[in-house]
Amino acid sequence: MTEMNKVRAIARKLKEREINLNRLEWTQYTTGFDFGVSRAQREYLAVLKDRDNYRAVLRLRDSAFGPKDRRRAEILYRIFQPYHLSPKLNRLDERIREKTLELSKLLNRFRFRVDGREVRSTQISQILRSHPDRKIRKKAFLSRAQINRPLVEAGFLDLISMRREFASLYGAKDFVAYRLERDELSEKIFQGWPQQAARLRPARERINRELGGRYLRDEKVMPWDTAYLGYRMAPELDTPVNMANFYEPLRKFFLLMGFDLDGYAITYDIFPRRHKSEWGYNFTIEEGRDSRVLANLEGRFHELGVLLHETGHALHSFLLDPGEIILNLGVSGIISEGLANLFGDLQYHPRFYGYFLKGSPKKAGDNLHRLRSFQKANAFAAMCGILFDQELYRQPLKSLDDINHLYWQVHRLILDEGPYAPEPTWGFRIHHTTHPIYLHNYFLGDLTNQMLKKTFSHRFRVNDPLKRPRQFGDFIYNQVIKPSGLYPFLDLFERISGRAFSLEYLEDR
Repeated sequence: MTEMNKVRAIARKLKEREINLNRLEWTQYTTGFDFGVSRAQREYLAVLKDRDNYRAVLRLRDSAFGPKDRRRAEILYRIFQPYHLSPKLNRLDERIREKTLELSKLLNRFRFRVDGREVRSTQISQILRSHPDRKIRKKAFLSRAQINRPLVEAGFLDLISMRREFASLYGAKDFVAYRLERDELSEKIFQGWPQQAARLRPARERINRELGGRYLRDEKVMPWDTAYLGYRMAPELDTPVNMANFYEPLRKFFLLMGFDLDGYAITYDIFPRRHKSEWGYNFTIEEGRDSRVLANLEGRFHELGVLLHETGHALHSFLLDPGEIILNLGVSGIISEGLANLFGDLQYHPRFYGYFLKGSPKKAGDNLHRLRSFQKANAFAAMCGILFDQELYRQPLKSLDDINHLYWQVHRLILDEGPYAPEPTWGFRIHHTTHPIYLHNYFLGDLTNQMLKKTFSHRFRVNDPLKRPRQFGDFIYNQVIKPSGLYPFLDLFERISGRAFSLEYLEDR
């Protein structure tokens, strides 16, 4: 048996364990029941920790010939290597996973309270979008801070500390550098962000003053006002939609681009219930065979963006070759989020909203275009959450007050604004707990989304990719999805766009 065949057999075994783990995590996130996630994690990790498996990976890395085999060898080396540095590192990794699982259960089961009444996250979002009383919107927005203290008391700072210790034992500068290295990214991507934010702030302040004065009678727009402003500019967002019939319009829309959803076994769990995670996810159980979408929909047009985004993830997973187990492990999270953002963004395209918004299409188009301009001017504010997520692992933190103070520091650095409340809303964002140093994938994914649309439009001489939907679908498949495991993010970005990655697409939106 050749080294590559040996390693393929190892990868298949790893995939079998991963599939079992993914199914159990799906159950935990959709029902709150844990039928053995920790045990399945240990079984998955046993493959990675096996010394004979690692030796086979090292032999392949030394002997791989040809770009594809070298890529496969490098992907597996990055995955296996951390588990063969020291037993102490492995024990610490297991403790981190156990604490992460414990805190994720807390987050999935926690429900906020407004005026003593339990409310779902979707209900908070509805208040923020449509309630005319600014005081009530503020109360609903700030209720999200209620999870901060329970999260810290349950061990969030211990989790941060363990991750810091792990990075130190690994030999990385800090946990941020460790995570970026594992994702084949450089810290240089984040250099100059405060300066970039300073250049973008005037446009944001100008449009916020204008809209605040018009709709709030106050030029100072607060965080609990932004969704409401979007609703006032585009009331179509709150149009009732019969979510029991969501699939047919979704199927027709993707079919325009040549993607037939009927050919893929996508499971949708889209209605809220107790103990179900209140976030939106795509669970890729197995590439090319089984993908599942978790959402929490109350029946409004704006929620369809979540379905488009998560279906984009599912489509990506189904269009990957299930036989290429190793290359699929090398798909960048940024490329994955970029594709999902691209499809989610098409919610504002007339060929999609025409299925749902009846009446005056021109008025709907004008309103949604105005909304997009507002959203684009505020998009760089996402830098706050990304840099806060990173600074959690760089600054000394001993208490909830320390975390809150750090949050306000980053908030001022990017937005040049003081605290909006005694305590910020940060803990409700599950990524800080379960997916550290991941939030940048959404932001950089959106820049990738902009690059893909601009590159296609330039090549095909159109101002709208959906003027040539089949060609656009072919472009997405051949230029992005098909090679997405073959190259690290920065290399793939440059291959598609013809230019090195930069933040220029922030200002080119």
